[in-house]
Amino acid sequence: MDQVHSRALEALQPFVHLANANSATSPRFVANIITNATSSPHTYVFAELLETPTIQSLNSPDTPDEFRGYLRLLEIFAWGTWQEYQSTPNLPQLNQQQTLKLRLLSLLTLSATLKTLSYSSLMAALSITDRSELETLVTTAIYSSLITARLSPASTPPTVNVTAVAPLRDVNVHSLPTMISVLAHWETRCNDVIRDVEAEIKSITAKAQKRQADERARAQQLEKALASSSSEGGGGGGGVPLAQRKGGPHPAGNSNNKREFTADDDQDDDGYWDDGAEGVADQIILPSRMDIDEGAGAARAGPSSARHAKRVLGKKS
Repeated sequence: MDQVHSRALEALQPFVHLANANSATSPRFVANIITNATSSPHTYVFAELLETPTIQSLNSPDTPDEFRGYLRLLEIFAWGTWQEYQSTPNLPQLNQQQTLKLRLLSLLTLSATLKTLSYSSLMAALSITDRSELETLVTTAIYSSLITARLSPASTPPTVNVTAVAPLRDVNVHSLPTMISVLAHWETRCNDVIRDVEAEIKSITAKAQKRQADERARAQQLEKALASSSSEGGGGGGGVPLAQRKGGPHPAGNSNNKREFTADDDQDDDGYWDDGAEGVADQIILPSRMDIDEGAGAARAGPSSARHAKRVLGKKS
């Protein structure tokens, strides 16, 4: 679309040079420049030509009435519409090229305000009575890269769906104060949004910093608690080592230490009592052995039988 605007500016330059180079400012000459510029098939912007002193000379009180309307006609081509031309009196008659050009420019303005255009609304705005003529106009605008659109003649109602519009309409100088006011209001709203976003960012940052500080404080408290618990565990128990408090052996040199013997203490025992200690074994009652009732038969068998029974039954299970 920017290339279309550049081509339109290039197409207008010969008329601008002609208006600036010629010192003659006769109303008829100026009217011819306007007619030729608005009839050219590639000119769609006219603000630069409209600002030249030669064109503005038509505002002179000495300008004949038949040429006064040309300046207004050029303004309509610059930023007006077909409806404005129809409602403005004392304007020159348009030739076929000018009629097509003004309708195309009016279609650009309508497409910029309404993306979905019905056939009926376009035909009323452009003074077209035939649907095929409207479709031809829209097709010309599409192939000239003025708009990007799609015709939907079978829809209800038939519509023209516009998706892009070339920036080819000039800005009305009388609408500049309104545009400045709208832009100033938009700038104020943007500044308000920026301030709200910055305030929200500061709030989120402050909350994140506070959360990090709380986490660091909790971590320090946990470390202090763990250190205090460790120091108390190392010095507790009244000076008695942890192994002794759990029933471990007493330090060496304690004369009161007594060992309790069981049959499981000697891992190398073969399961029988030594014969050399038979007399002693007969007198010792081991806590892990079962007392054996020898009975009357054992008593009759004599001491040697009793000793032999003890040796056998004394075997580890």
